[in-house]
Amino acid sequence: MKLSREKIVYLSHVVLNHLNQDENVEFFDEPQVIRTQVFHIIEAEMRNDEAIDALVRRKLETQKRIQEGSDEWDVLYRKYYEEESAKHRKVMP
Repeated sequence: MKLSREKIVYLSHVVLNHLNQDENVEFFDEPQVIRTQVFHIIEAEMRNDEAIDALVRRKLETQKRIQEGSDEWDVLYRKYYEEESAKHRKVMP
């Protein structure tokens, strides 16, 4: 699922507002700088999600007997998606 720039901006505001309400959170930079960082994090996660989705779909396309939208396709999609996500998490610091 692709989010528009406006939705990501909105989410970055929601995250910062939530953190701002937590007494245990202390900020060491200006709110706009923090919002921008949150924006970039969300944007990067969306790009990673899209890349994993494309990889999983290519993997499923090689299995000609499986029809997209079928129960078997959905199960395999989730399985492959989780596998690829786990690989990705291992690579990221």
